[in-house]
Amino acid sequence: MSEQEPPTHEQIAELLALIVHDLRNPAATIGANVAFVREVRGSNEGSTSPDELDALADATTALADLMNGFEQLATIARAIGGTQAPASAPADIASSLESFAHQVPNAKLALELDVDKTPLFVRGGTGLARILAVLLANSLQHAPGKPVRLCARRVGDDVVVELCDQGRALAPELRIQAFTLGGQRVLKGRSDGRYGRVAGLAAARIMADAIGARLEADGSDGAAVFRLTLAIDKR
Repeated sequence: MSEQEPPTHEQIAELLALIVHDLRNPAATIGANVAFVREVRGSNEGSTSPDELDALADATTALADLMNGFEQLATIARAIGGTQAPASAPADIASSLESFAHQVPNAKLALELDVDKTPLFVRGGTGLARILAVLLANSLQHAPGKPVRLCARRVGDDVVVELCDQGRALAPELRIQAFTLGGQRVLKGRSDGRYGRVAGLAAARIMADAIGARLEADGSDGAAVFRLTLAIDKR
């Protein structure tokens, strides 16, 4: 039997993209049916128990996590294959963060927003929400039920955006490795590794690089920080 040639990066990327494409359709179908059942059962007062509604809500949340995971896997596939990420335009930082905060379900956590409302456009700002969604999911995973603070401030020609939670901080010796594909297995095995599902931190770094932002971890236990630095758009 002849030995099979090891796949190239491009072939691995194409395979991952194909898998994501194939799995998205059935997941979307399940989501649509769960939403339909939830609406029908919820409209029949007295015929649906609280436990049934809770089960449907849990299924909805799980499916949302699954779809987010597909998005992260697609991001990783593009990076492996060297495919250019979708373009991201400048956006006003205050409007972007306020819009993002309004999309967070209040039942999940209290998101405290601290941002100057003076208009200030940053490069790649339209891609910021996708990165924050991944980092917020990490906070929900590692500091469940606790408030998260999202703030932004101007520092010279940059805007620094920080997401702070009350979980364990990422171990100092892992703060570079944590954002690489190769470092994910190490994070998974440590309580202070803050591994994010579906290689979340690596995907967030890829997204940040694509919009020209710098992503870092900082803080201490009980005051963990993810920091994004974006350049102010001066055009």
